[in-house]
Amino acid sequence: MAKSALPSAETTPPGFKARIEARARELRAGPAWANYLKAREAVFRMMDDWPRLDPNGGPSAYWQEESEGFQDLFDASPLVIGALREHCHHITGIKAYEYREHHAHQRPDYIAKFQMLKGLDRTGLFVPEPEALGGFGFDVGEGLANLDTLKFYEVMLGLQKAGMLDRFRAEDAPRRTVVEIGSGWGGFAYQFKTLCPKVTFVCVDLPPTMLFSAVYLTTLFPEARALIYGEEGFEEKVRALKDYDFVFLPHYYFPRMPASKIDLGINMVSFQEMTTGQVEGYARTLKDLGCRRIYSMNRNRSKHNAELTTVEEALGRHYQLSLVQVCEQQYVHLVPNKKPRELTDMDYRHYFGHC
Repeated sequence: MAKSALPSAETTPPGFKARIEARARELRAGPAWANYLKAREAVFRMMDDWPRLDPNGGPSAYWQEESEGFQDLFDASPLVIGALREHCHHITGIKAYEYREHHAHQRPDYIAKFQMLKGLDRTGLFVPEPEALGGFGFDVGEGLANLDTLKFYEVMLGLQKAGMLDRFRAEDAPRRTVVEIGSGWGGFAYQFKTLCPKVTFVCVDLPPTMLFSAVYLTTLFPEARALIYGEEGFEEKVRALKDYDFVFLPHYYFPRMPASKIDLGINMVSFQEMTTGQVEGYARTLKDLGCRRIYSMNRNRSKHNAELTTVEEALGRHYQLSLVQVCEQQYVHLVPNKKPRELTDMDYRHYFGHC
């Protein structure tokens, strides 16, 4: 009996190594890689300026340790950048692993939480997690959602309830400027810009986080005009803030930003980690920049933060605050509490402030 002929090179599928190398070449020629290289150079500048320009003398011990945890992203491969969302757990702690098929038994809880929020939505504010750059989540019927997605949706609902969103969504509205203090990996900026395309969105955060947000947002909005602190000619360009769709600023530069009308300041889940002086400093700077409206979704104080009185007290020294009741359920909970209870300082609260 004759032996069967070996498959020819033409019919043999490429091996694993060849497939990986081909995928890396494809990604290296794509926009995400180019955006990464540009952002990385700017972040190198931010990191060098941090000890010199930060009144606190540079990163805290906490952030020194945190940023060391993702130093590999400063010399990443195209494959890593192509799956950038899977590495954003360094910012929020949410991992793609938690949304893989073997965790699909949790999907009904996400659907229930989404449906609860959708029941409060009268204007179509849900923006699903995009699949680009390794986006992940459970399919809730209208796209992918993870805990971050639902958190941002809840804040959008809060902004709508506070009467803030219409001025940004109106087709005939003038171009407005939004500043997010603690913009993280850029997920909320993505949602806000999707719903309100005619805004300049300023991302303010610690320098290492810009490796995530600057790459993510410039890749998902390829036509957007972006300005990153540290790029050539930055000091002159930033004077024309509203010429840009996205502006990326390290926290220490924000108080030095040229005078510009800010229409809304936003913070989620990071004021609670700061000192009283830092929260007041951001509120004061926003107010000095003409920002008459601020929105906060935070605990009044994180459990182990002894350097903060409360977020409410610190913001209340500069803004008149109103509690916005979005839903009784905490954003970190998928299943609602069976018994209503009064909020404590450890619970997340939505505040709208004006002056």
